[in-house]
Amino acid sequence: MNWFKRFDLWWHRPKLADFYFLFTQMYLLLNSGRPLQDAMASIAGVIENEPLKLALNNIVRKLQSGMNAAVAINAEKIFPQVVAPTVEAGDKAGQLSASFFRLGELMWLQHNLYSKVANALFVPKLGGVLMVIIVVGYVKFAIPEYIKMYKENGMEIPGIIESVSGSVNLVVDYWYVTAVVLYFLWQGFKKFYNSHKHFFDRIKLHTPIYKQLHFTFLQHQLVSTLGLMMASGLNMPDSLVQATKVVDNSLMSSALVNVRADILKGNALSLALKRNNKDKVFDSVLLLVLDSGEKTNRMREALDNAKDYYERILASVVEPLSTKITFVVMVPMGLMIVAIYAFTMIPMLSYMNNVSG
Repeated sequence: MNWFKRFDLWWHRPKLADFYFLFTQMYLLLNSGRPLQDAMASIAGVIENEPLKLALNNIVRKLQSGMNAAVAINAEKIFPQVVAPTVEAGDKAGQLSASFFRLGELMWLQHNLYSKVANALFVPKLGGVLMVIIVVGYVKFAIPEYIKMYKENGMEIPGIIESVSGSVNLVVDYWYVTAVVLYFLWQGFKKFYNSHKHFFDRIKLHTPIYKQLHFTFLQHQLVSTLGLMMASGLNMPDSLVQATKVVDNSLMSSALVNVRADILKGNALSLALKRNNKDKVFDSVLLLVLDSGEKTNRMREALDNAKDYYERILASVVEPLSTKITFVVMVPMGLMIVAIYAFTMIPMLSYMNNVSG
C-alpha cells in the first residue's frame, strides 16, 4: 500500500457515528437470522466509509478461513478496544446480536459526549491558532520594518528584537526542518509516554480543570464495560478482565487486576474495589451503588443506573470545562498581545530617543 493510500485511509478513518451505524446494522441483520459472516459481507457491500469497508472484507475472509470472530476483529486496528472483547463475550454466551446492539448504544453515547467536548474545545483551539498567527505575522511583517528603520538611521537594533525575530524566522523559513524536528519530538514523546504511563495517568487524575472530566469518564468507561460484558453473558471476573483492556488509565487497569484476584478469593466486588483504591481511581458513589446491587442481587441494574448517573455528570461538566479552558487559553493570548504592544513601543521609543539625542 502506497503512502497516498495510507494517508487517504487515515484521513477517512471511521468516527464513532460510523461505528454506531455499523453495529446497529449488524444487530438488525443478526437479529433477523443472518449468520455473522453473511451479515458482515452484506454490510461491506453497501457501507460508504472506505477503511471500514476494507476492514469488514478482511474480517469476512478471515471468518471464511475459520478464524474466531473476536480474533479477526481484533486484528483490524481501526475498531475501538471494547469491540473485540464484547463480540467474544457475546459469541461465548450465544448473544451475539445483543452484543452488537449494546455496542451500537455505547458508540452513540460516546459520539454525543465527544461531540460536546469537541464543541467545547473549539473556541480555545481557535484562540490558540489565532495567537500563533498573530505572533508569526507580527514577526514576519512588522518587525522587519523596524529593523529597516534602524538600519537606515545607522542605529543599533535592540537585542531582544533580534533574538525574537531570528528565532521565529528560523522556525518559519525552514518549515520543512521544523516539521521533521516536530515529528521526531512527537515520536519520542509517544515512546516516553508509553513507557511511563503510570506517571502520566497519575497526572491526569490530579490536573486542575481536567481531572473531574477524566475521573468521571473513567467511571463511565468502567460501568459501561462491565454492564456490556455481563449483558453479553460473562461473569464478573471475566468481565473485569475485559474492562482492564478498555479503561483509559493504567492505574485503574492495574487496580482492576487486583480486584479480580480478590473476587476469585471470595470477596464482594464493592469490597474488592475499596481495598484496591489506593490511587483513588474508583468513585465512592460507585462503591455504594455496587454494594447495593450486590446486596439486592441486582448488579446489572446497578451498573445501568451508575452508567446513567455518570452520563449526566459528564454532560454537566463539559460546558464549565469549556469556560475554564477558554480562560486558560485567552490569558496567555492576552499576555501575548501585551507583549506585542511592548515590542512595538520599545523600538519606537528607542528610535525616538536616538533621533532626538
